[in-house]
Amino acid sequence: ICRDGRGWTVSPINLAELEQIAVYREAVEVAAIRLTCALDDRSAVDVIEAMLDCCDTGTPREEWHRIGMDFHIELARLSGNDFLFRGVRDAMTRLSRARWLEVRDEAALGRAWAEHHAILAAVRAGGADEAARLLSSHIVGSRDRLVTSLHNDRRGLRDRGFAVGA
Repeated sequence: ICRDGRGWTVSPINLAELEQIAVYREAVEVAAIRLTCALDDRSAVDVIEAMLDCCDTGTPREEWHRIGMDFHIELARLSGNDFLFRGVRDAMTRLSRARWLEVRDEAALGRAWAEHHAILAAVRAGGADEAARLLSSHIVGSRDRLVTSLHNDRRGLRDRGFAVGA
């Protein structure tokens, strides 16, 4: 929230900040996934996959959103680097409100889940270059869809109480 004269208002979603966070996320998450792929034991990936697999068509959207965030956070945790883990966790927390607005339909959820599973398969195989490529593509694609969606729906979002700034 931010001060607005004598009252308070919800801070606008800043599109430029979303773009900057995506650049940051890509650097940090790719570094983390490369460390994870270099581990001798990558069996902890199974826990993340089970987390993804618990979502089905009856799962509430809020749960899909939480698990999608946790996917990135837990994948960074596997790297064993606390700085990278905290960086991803903080970035995902910062993006939470905007991401919640983007994941509005089944197609978006299905695309994200397919991309998450492909990333996990590459990590499980120890393919650092492939995992990094898939993760980069996922982050950039998500950013592009999110920024475009928020930009195109500014008026509708404003009508629902969400301000979107440049």
